[in-house]
Amino acid sequence: MAALMIASTARPIARTTASKSSNCSASRLPFVSMSPAAVRRTMIVRAEPGEKKQQTDSRDSYQKIEEPVRSVFPEGSDSGAQNFGASQGEADDFLKSKAANRDTEIFGTEVGVADAMRFKGAAPEVINCRLAMLGFVAAVLVEHATGKNVIQQTQTEQFPIAVIVITFIIASLVPIVRGVPRKGNSIFTADAELWNGRLAMLGIAALYWNAYISPSSLTPLQ
Repeated sequence: MAALMIASTARPIARTTASKSSNCSASRLPFVSMSPAAVRRTMIVRAEPGEKKQQTDSRDSYQKIEEPVRSVFPEGSDSGAQNFGASQGEADDFLKSKAANRDTEIFGTEVGVADAMRFKGAAPEVINCRLAMLGFVAAVLVEHATGKNVIQQTQTEQFPIAVIVITFIIASLVPIVRGVPRKGNSIFTADAELWNGRLAMLGIAALYWNAYISPSSLTPLQ
């Protein structure tokens, strides 16, 4: 009799244990059905876009915009501005960081304004060269037409000069933040623009010096 009671009690326990094990197996079935190779492939596919985006974001504005079009500077010269101190290097790293370039996420641009406008960025030398070329030609023509030297022009025409400067800065900055490198042709190359701009900077400095030492500058043009 005791043996029959033990046997009858053991059968429900065995059925309950079997049902629990079958439920656990069913719940684990989706994970068991995936082989380790499939799991690795899934992880790799999900990781690739992030890794690719991270590689793209690692380049700064100079490497994206200026380095591809400059041929006279050695690779990695970074416009010749490399000898930074510790504090300047930290500031430069911050201006290249995502925290300082939130405008790329807001406007969907390729390059941030802070990255482009930093000392070693893609914009400053290009903008200065273009403004110098424009300013030199305008200063010479206006002095020839009105007799005002470059210092007098700066004193009397401040608002038009400011408007022109701001317009040129924005016009030069827009393609940079969009990630568009400068283009040229076989004659007027991207390097030629920089060399002409540097000569124009020297010309602007010479005009100011000439106006400072002699108010009646450029009289031979009259």
